[in-house]
Parts: sequence; structure tokens; C-alpha cells
Amino acid sequence: MNRLIPPFPTDIPQLSTNNFVSWHDVDFSGFLSLYSLFNFAQATAWKHAEELGFGFEELGDNKLAWVLFGMRIKIIGNLPQWQQNLIIQTQPKGISGMFANRDYRMLDTDNQLIAIGSSNWLVIDIETRRPLRLDKVFDSLRFVENPENLVSRIKTKGDFPLSQNNYTVKTSDIDYYGHVNNAKYISWITDLYSPEQLKEHPLDEILVNFLQETRFGDQIEIFTDKAENNGKVRYKMQRKSDEKVILLAEAEWK
Repeated sequence: MNRLIPPFPTDIPQLSTNNFVSWHDVDFSGFLSLYSLFNFAQATAWKHAEELGFGFEELGDNKLAWVLFGMRIKIIGNLPQWQQNLIIQTQPKGISGMFANRDYRMLDTDNQLIAIGSSNWLVIDIETRRPLRLDKVFDSLRFVENPENLVSRIKTKGDFPLSQNNYTVKTSDIDYYGHVNNAKYISWITDLYSPEQLKEHPLDEILVNFLQETRFGDQIEIFTDKAENNGKVRYKMQRKSDEKVILLAEAEWK
């Protein structure tokens, strides 16, 4: 991840967005929430894809859609506070297997780096919900040959002995495609802890794999391998009706 600290190479298209942090974007601390950080990053990715000619509208005309498979973010400095701005720079890298890779650099208005990130995206057929080979969808998406994949697959090996919460998917969780907004899962993770716990041990880095779609009314059970948000903690979200794992995550808390 540290290779994302230097500026992005200029020979690859990139986009920079300036995001105002409103009152609903901050958490109890007055700083940008992790939920909002994920949302801002995804919105920047979608906007850049539109500009490059393979965005929401272009794919929708062919009954296709981008789906986020994995996201990894490392916090380096202080996130912006209410009424401040967050600058997000994003740059696509290319294709790694079935995934389109995209990186992020997050800065404050003094141009100081405060977070770095990377993501993996799939293209699915909206009707069958199956992923498609990217080289069958796009004529060219290889900005970098054999790009390094910074969003690894999380293994289910090891136990998740602690059942921490049960959650029923509500209307406010659902996005345009009819399933849970990816950023909502981040809120479900942070909701496992009290404000005091998060103040004492703020997030250092998080890796998330989004494995299954979740829809209105689904009942989700959240498991962890540790009770406290101290050091490395692993998370598993599982749908009760069919016991399918819908999400795996690893977080490093300070």
C-alpha cells in the first residue's frame, strides 16, 4: 500500500474531486466517518468511469453494472472535520483476472496525504447477476500491464467464535440496484463498538471483500474473532436464511 503515497503517474488518466464534509458526513467525533469516506471514494470512482466512457449509463444501456468486490483503505493522517474538504484522487490501473483495479489518494486542502486506498471491481450482467470477463466488455481497459493487486482475497480459515450482532436489512440500507449499499457494511462494523472504544483505538487500516448481495429483509449475523477493537480483528457477515458468507473483513485498530 505504501507505494500509493507518492503522486500518481501522469501518463495514466486520473480524476481529483473536492468533497465538502457536511454535518451528516461526520461521526460522534466531528471527523469524517468511515461510512462517508467509503461513499466519497465510490462516488469518485463512478464519476471517473463516466468520464472515461465506461460508467453507469454506458453499462446500463447494455444491462451491465459495476459491482465493488473489494476495498482496502489505510488511514495516514487526521480525517477532515465538519465543514472542511476532502480531496480524493483516483486512477485506474488495469485488469487483474476478473477484476478492474483502481487506486485512491485522499488529501486535505493543504495537500497533505491523509489516507490511501485501492479497490477491485467486477462487471455483472444485471439479469443473470453473473460476472463477465472484462476483455469481453471493453475494447481497452489495460492502463497498466499486470497491475499489482492490493486488495487480496480474505480466507475463511480460522474461527469467528463471537456472534456480535444480528441485523435485519432495512429500506434505508438499499441502493439503486436493490441491494445493500457497500458503505453500509462499514457502518455495521463500527456499530459493534462504543464511541469510547473507537476513540481509544481508531482505525489504522481495513480490507473488505464483498462476497454476496444482500437485500431488503435479509437477516445478517455478524461474527468476529475478537471482542475488542484492539490490534487486528477479523469479521464475517453471514445471511441466516442460507448461511452464505456475504462479507469478510480484516481491520487493524491502533
